[in-house]
Amino acid sequence: MQAVTFPLLLAFLAAFLATLAVTPVVRGGARAIGMIAKPSGDRWHARPTALLGGIAVYMGFAVGAGLALWRLGSAGAAHPLSRGAVGVLLASSLMFLVGLADDKLKLKPSAKLIFQGLSAAAVISFGVIYPVTPWTLVNVLVTFFWFLALTNALNLLDNMDGVAVGVAGIAALFLAATLLWDGAIVLAAVCLALAGAAFGFLPYNFNRASIFMGDSGSLFIGALLAGLGAAYPSTVSASLVSVLFVPVLIVIIPILDTLLVTTARTLAGRPISVGGRDHTSHRLVAMGLSERQVALLLYAFAAAGGGTALALRGANRGVSFAAGGVFLVGLLTFAAYLGRLHTYAPSEIASRRVTLLVSDLLHKRRAFEVVLDLVLFAVAYQGAYLLRWDGAPPPTQALLFEQTLAIAVVAKSACFGLVGVYRGHWQHLTIVDVHRLALASVLGSLVSLAALTFAFPGGEFSRSIWIMDGILVALLVTGARASFRSLDLVRHSLRGEGAPALIYGADRGGEIAIREMMSNPDLALRPFGFIDDDARKRGRLVHGCPVVGGTADIARIVQRHGIQAIVLGTANASPDGISRLQATCTDLDLRFLQLRMELQEVRAPIIPAPPARGSLRVHAMDTAAHASRTETMEAM
Repeated sequence: MQAVTFPLLLAFLAAFLATLAVTPVVRGGARAIGMIAKPSGDRWHARPTALLGGIAVYMGFAVGAGLALWRLGSAGAAHPLSRGAVGVLLASSLMFLVGLADDKLKLKPSAKLIFQGLSAAAVISFGVIYPVTPWTLVNVLVTFFWFLALTNALNLLDNMDGVAVGVAGIAALFLAATLLWDGAIVLAAVCLALAGAAFGFLPYNFNRASIFMGDSGSLFIGALLAGLGAAYPSTVSASLVSVLFVPVLIVIIPILDTLLVTTARTLAGRPISVGGRDHTSHRLVAMGLSERQVALLLYAFAAAGGGTALALRGANRGVSFAAGGVFLVGLLTFAAYLGRLHTYAPSEIASRRVTLLVSDLLHKRRAFEVVLDLVLFAVAYQGAYLLRWDGAPPPTQALLFEQTLAIAVVAKSACFGLVGVYRGHWQHLTIVDVHRLALASVLGSLVSLAALTFAFPGGEFSRSIWIMDGILVALLVTGARASFRSLDLVRHSLRGEGAPALIYGADRGGEIAIREMMSNPDLALRPFGFIDDDARKRGRLVHGCPVVGGTADIARIVQRHGIQAIVLGTANASPDGISRLQATCTDLDLRFLQLRMELQEVRAPIIPAPPARGSLRVHAMDTAAHASRTETMEAM
């Protein structure tokens, strides 16, 4: 055991220290020869920054991996030059050279793609094949595209200080753990050397970065992780769960970022190869996070993916599919929400028929929503069997589950469509939508039971499975749709934009007023809480905001919390009450706004210009001049 442990520690520490020491030298050399990344419209950094950090990462990795392989060879614990390891190292080294040339010469995307294809072919020729199917040809194609996809994913992820190298280091650590678990000592040592080099470079690349990896670093790291991930299943007796989930979950962040950017740019008709500020990290900044917080959050997601992969590695197949499915759906839902936080300028959008066709298929037909529901239906059905049989269904029940899964999922999907679930919008989830989801879930379970009883008359179905299945479906689909509203609340709390305001009237009108303030940034108001003269409402929460006092408490609250406006949301305030509020606002120099919801009959031929569709009108009273003005806000 000691003969193996020391080389592994040596791989990490030697790579870490070597990279830590050589990076300042590389940074100085890059500045001396003018290899500087200058700020531009499609890049995030705001000051000139040295390039060629990939050289430091590669050198540190070479030191760590070389010493570890030498030590393993001399100790006789493992052959240091296995065929697969040689192929992965050669392919990633080729990508390092290609990236270095791109940093200097700015290669065309087609040229880089050709070299990536050659590297993928080298990996495959050395026997590294991702065995996801029983057919060799399919596995070769999967390996080829896996290598290209992950190599480019790391390259795309390298768009903000510290993100790519930190995520890659975490992924390498978890991949090393899985490889070590399955006895692949050499590949584990290579992973640890990569992790050490990444973490050694991170202090210089974290916000604010003094040096960037450049393509030489991102392409090298992406190719190395791709090769190691493809080599992982060949070292074990690979169950289907290990093959499908473990490598993907470990590198889920770059995959998710690439999926988001590719989908968004395709729908906008924008070339994928053109840089831009539309990545996951940029959208998280739009939510209100700082650059450092974005990096730390993505590190946490990467660690969660790696931890889930380790947990699934030791779990049975049913638990793995259920847990892995929920985790992936959660990340995809989060990515879908982030997709709403960036709008391309008209000059960035190409009007092409194929783009319009793809947009129509994905948006109007709700393909994404339907696919997510199909996964959740399968997870709920699997979860019902696991709960009924304490995580280990008998062989007969496990076989029955596999035979009936497709029918159960299709039946639920049909019921959701008939009930009208897919006519709603996630960002506008209401209690009516929740009722519709509950009805569709119950109906889906009943129809599934009827269909399966007809198709499998001899099947020994447990009645409790259908009860648990219906409950799980309702919880999962409602939770997925409510996530958009929850993330909206998180975004508003993070951004903290607008002047703090009090809402008078903790009733339905007050709730509408707070919704308007949260959904309309043009109003520049941030809800702080409610004031209401009904003492029984004190301390209660309305739409997440507390009732903090009554009219007599306004001066104290304003002084303590810097309130700048009061919004009259209730329609039940008396004229005297409104006059007192107006006088209070005059004394305290506060804005006073009144929410008005009204339907006006339009009489021809005098038709005033209508406000924006679905708008509400907020009457802002100028308490100083006793005049008034009207502001129009978009309704939520």
